[in-house]
Amino acid sequence: MHTVEGLIGDLLLQHNCVIVPGFGGFVAQRVSAQIDMEKGIMLPPSKSILFNRQLINNDGLLIASYASRNKVTYPIAESTVEGTVTTWHDALKAGQRVSVDRVGIIFLDQERNICFEQDRYFNLLLESFGLGPVHFVSESDIQAKETITKVQEVIQQVDFVTTNDAPELVVLAETTAPNEHLEEPPIIPMHEKRPNKAWKYVAAAALVPLAFYSFWIPMKTDVLASGVISWNDFNPFYKKEVVVKKAPLVPVKKAAVPVEVLPETPIEQAPVESVQPEPSATEKPIVVQEKLSSPQIIVGSFSTVQNANTMVKELKAKGVSASILQRDGKIRVSVGDSSQIESLEPKLIALGIAPWILK
Repeated sequence: MHTVEGLIGDLLLQHNCVIVPGFGGFVAQRVSAQIDMEKGIMLPPSKSILFNRQLINNDGLLIASYASRNKVTYPIAESTVEGTVTTWHDALKAGQRVSVDRVGIIFLDQERNICFEQDRYFNLLLESFGLGPVHFVSESDIQAKETITKVQEVIQQVDFVTTNDAPELVVLAETTAPNEHLEEPPIIPMHEKRPNKAWKYVAAAALVPLAFYSFWIPMKTDVLASGVISWNDFNPFYKKEVVVKKAPLVPVKKAAVPVEVLPETPIEQAPVESVQPEPSATEKPIVVQEKLSSPQIIVGSFSTVQNANTMVKELKAKGVSASILQRDGKIRVSVGDSSQIESLEPKLIALGIAPWILK
């Protein structure tokens, strides 16, 4: 069972705006990679999330996603989201915090204003999946210092004193330690030659794409299966078109079976009533329209009527009324006129179908 809190984080991975009807909207903005030379850290690109309490109108994205993930109807999903919003309002009024998984925390400040704090431990940008902060040696950590010690010799003086009676030698000496080491403040030369650190930044910058493609190529391409790599495999925005070829139908020839011929004998045959198959009540013929009474909502275009019939049956099985529109040599599938676009568009988006208008 998917919760509303978990769906908000999932939708922000693919969309830049997710609106919770009656509560507010979460708006995402891409932030480029950052380098802090003083702290010695390089951060990958990320998404900055903001909360706007003015975005309260229902755009159908959250409710349609909840209905699709949990296999429930749209009214039930809408009622569940409204109940969650009521619970959030009650929690905020009680002074509690509302936590949204992988997105952040919502709370009220002292002036009863709604505040939002983003979760800094989860990166919602898919381009930076698997990338973390890169640490390197900062400039202040490798600054060299030199200390010079001088040895100073102390020479003592000796004085001789002479008297009339007898010569007496008086030695006045001051006991000092020879070759005493005196520490002085370090002397730093004016022109200090510093080592070149440019190669460290080059290595750090080259590590980011290397780490990205080491994950992207084996996971998102067929290199391991085919053993062939192309330039398109290095482009994360390139989508490979998958062409499905249908095998041509080969008619099966019936084998001739030998029939034994018996002598004819008169046989009375009972009257046989011809029974014609009645059309099934569940299968209704699909209407093919050639003229437009009003602009139509188109959900698919095909080259054969058989493929269009398949899509119409799938839509009817999911509760969407559809018909075939054949015009100018093209076969399209319509779900109604343009006046129904507001009611049909959320449901079609939830089914993974992007509608457009044909005038």
